[in-house]
Amino acid sequence: MTPTPPRFADRLLRFFCDPYLLEEVQGDLHEEFAYQVQRVGERRARWRYWRDVLGFIRPLAGRSRTGRSQTGGSSFMKRRQRNDPSTFFLNAAMIRNYVAIALRQLWKNQLFSLINITGLTVGLAVSMFIALYVWHEFHYDRFEPFADRTYQIVSVAKYGDQEVTFSGLHESFGRAIQQQIPEAEAVVRFSAGLGEVVLQSDQNHRFKESAIGFADQSMLSVMGLRLLHGDAKTALSEPSRMVLTRQLAEKYFGAQNPVGKTLIFDKQYPFTVSGVLDDLPTNSVIQFNGLVSLNSMPALGARHQDTYQRTGFLTTYLVLRQGAKVSQVEKKLDKVKVGVNFVDASAKIFLEPLPTLHLGGHGDGARNERQSLYILLTVALVILVLAVINYVSLTTARATKRAREVGVRKAIGGQRSELISQFFVESFLTTTLAFLLSLILLQVLFPWANQALDLHMDKRVLTQGPYWGVMIGLWLSCSLLSGSYPALLLSGFRPALVLKGNVSSRQSGASVRRVFTTVQFTASIGLLICSVVLYTQMQFLRTKSLGIDRAQVVGLRIDGDMVPQFSGLRDKIRQWAGSENVAVTNTQLFTNNIMTYFLQAEKTKKQLMVNSMTVDKPFFAMMGIRWQYPPMGWEAGPVTKELNIYNQTLIKEAGIADDPRQQAAPFKNEPTDGVVNDFHVRSLHGPVSPMRLTVVSDTNRTMLADGGYILVRLNPQTNVPQALDHLKELYNAHQPTSPFDYYFLDEAYNKLYASETRLMQLFNGFTGLTLLVACLGLLGLMTFTVEVRTKEIGVRKVLGASVAGIVMLLSHDFLKLIGIALVIASPIAWWAMNSWLQDFAYKIDIEWWVFALAGGLTTGIALVTVSMQSLKAALTNPVKSLRSE
Repeated sequence: MTPTPPRFADRLLRFFCDPYLLEEVQGDLHEEFAYQVQRVGERRARWRYWRDVLGFIRPLAGRSRTGRSQTGGSSFMKRRQRNDPSTFFLNAAMIRNYVAIALRQLWKNQLFSLINITGLTVGLAVSMFIALYVWHEFHYDRFEPFADRTYQIVSVAKYGDQEVTFSGLHESFGRAIQQQIPEAEAVVRFSAGLGEVVLQSDQNHRFKESAIGFADQSMLSVMGLRLLHGDAKTALSEPSRMVLTRQLAEKYFGAQNPVGKTLIFDKQYPFTVSGVLDDLPTNSVIQFNGLVSLNSMPALGARHQDTYQRTGFLTTYLVLRQGAKVSQVEKKLDKVKVGVNFVDASAKIFLEPLPTLHLGGHGDGARNERQSLYILLTVALVILVLAVINYVSLTTARATKRAREVGVRKAIGGQRSELISQFFVESFLTTTLAFLLSLILLQVLFPWANQALDLHMDKRVLTQGPYWGVMIGLWLSCSLLSGSYPALLLSGFRPALVLKGNVSSRQSGASVRRVFTTVQFTASIGLLICSVVLYTQMQFLRTKSLGIDRAQVVGLRIDGDMVPQFSGLRDKIRQWAGSENVAVTNTQLFTNNIMTYFLQAEKTKKQLMVNSMTVDKPFFAMMGIRWQYPPMGWEAGPVTKELNIYNQTLIKEAGIADDPRQQAAPFKNEPTDGVVNDFHVRSLHGPVSPMRLTVVSDTNRTMLADGGYILVRLNPQTNVPQALDHLKELYNAHQPTSPFDYYFLDEAYNKLYASETRLMQLFNGFTGLTLLVACLGLLGLMTFTVEVRTKEIGVRKVLGASVAGIVMLLSHDFLKLIGIALVIASPIAWWAMNSWLQDFAYKIDIEWWVFALAGGLTTGIALVTVSMQSLKAALTNPVKSLRSE
């Protein structure tokens, strides 16, 4: 074999050498190499060749005065001012030319342009919406004037094996801080409210409202809450003053300014409206519908007075002075807690920065939220990458169509930089059109998507500067990424080869396109597997037996001041629904409003976190709760004394074996009267908690002292709206002090999984869009494949090929890639979903059929996509196919 010069040295020479000198210089070097091979051997000749090439590459060498080369003269080899006319590739004329050609390409290839723009529009719109949501979630509480110096005080205590975080503190704690901590510039005490309360402005405007909170005077100014009417300095400074949000003010007073008007709080306490707040930012942990001055609370009846004096119900925020050390303040807070009421002396006090409370606070909730956001961010990135891949695949697939154009332009003097600019302009034009369309789509669909997905964002986030910075960055990145590979690939064609039609599949990027297609379907199949697992887990949670029958049960709220009317109302409801379908409890089931105590087991001395409820005797039979050990004489007659009923978990945790009714009491002075099987009243994220049920007579007024619920099981064939109307009629016939209020146990249970349901809805929607983008790309590639193989298909049909054979010929390459994608996606998706399922105490096993279903669905959708074009090609008259070129 004839020795050849080093290939990489030749490439280096082509890169640095002016094109019009290359042939001359390279020819001389090759001749010299052949001579040196004969003289000193191939190895030394190759070294000398490298030396000669490097000798020509001296960037700082002087320029020739003659302007023409003399071989061997290194100074003639540098990039220098050419005497032949040249046009700078970024001047106005060239840019107009680039844009004109780009528009012409878009119009000439309408199908591919439509596929590219649609894919990019969908990808950008979805990515921007997710980015908007993630940005919103990661920017909680940055708007307050002292956000960087504001901290929430939390205490963390250990009870047994459990670490419990408390955010509520007694009102005296805030006062003590102001006196004992000099680093505290301001203290804000706030409560989001103690449940629902009735407000009334006149006879026609009387409603039950939630989130009517209590706060210090400093709340409005420290938290930067803007008043539309009223003075922030005095709005909460005196008792009997109330601030309303704009929506609540319009609900009671219409469009007029309500400042100075009276609103009746909790049926009997007149309050003066002292301010109206602008809409609260949605990205804040501080949410309420109205605020009552905190110093009003002791005068609002026994319940509020008891809460104020005896409980820790206030979230306390601390604004530190400039330069104050957080760790030193935390040490001082440990000393403060010793002298105030209702703070566990063993608890550790922490300061949590206000901006981190939403996603960085103590507890699993914040961690799960962060995990969901990272998942969504990954999905957004995947969809955007798939859209870019579509553009790159289709553009490079058409490389052979544009190879002659590139060859001709190079042959008549076009520079590579000019061609790169041309392809980048085409990319920017396509991406810009898609970006503008995606902005329109986002503006139009934002309210609908926000409501459908229950995301609680308002449109103000669309107008904020940092968000637009991210959007513009996204657009520019997308343009550069989608344009760079096609520009480099197409501009690199060698004129001599492309004008002869010798562009190989390797040169046109066919291997890269196969990789891209595999990546697209790997992402689609992976997301589909995740969606199936999410849906299956949610179905499992909704249908799993909880040990308590919640179907068709409605709970009617009975306020504490309705005790005199309670017996009559309950009897009327029993007559209508049947006594076996009515029960009473003091607790709203499947919510976080379940009383919890920390009790020490007598036998094991273990601290137990015990859920506690008070119920009547029919509660057990009506709700389908099974007995393990019923109380003695349970079936003999009505309950005449209070009974302590525990669940299995509590008895087990208390270390009691055999019949607990014959054993010592699990807690001091609280003997066991009966034991029931475990049942859930919270979500299935955790195991069943220890539970104590106090059974009282249905005439016992203590059960409804703080309000309670009459539970009514409706017949499955009942018309629910009519049944609710009848219950409302019965309720209103007993002179109620509050509006009719009810909830369904099924709906309350489903709300416990609002976060998971939202994630599932987002995943399902985005998986569908990912498949759409992937199929658009597949459709484009198949259309192009059919186009370039039209003559081959005609020849095969003339030689006797069947329609099925041609369809299989055109489809099997794509189906093979989908098979590879399934193999890659399955373990990744399994790992991701298995990690997600670890947050549930009760979860499904990821079965093999999940992967088969995802693979089958994807293959079916892809087959339908490619079949449209392959069938059309297979059914075309071969005569027409053979005349196509």
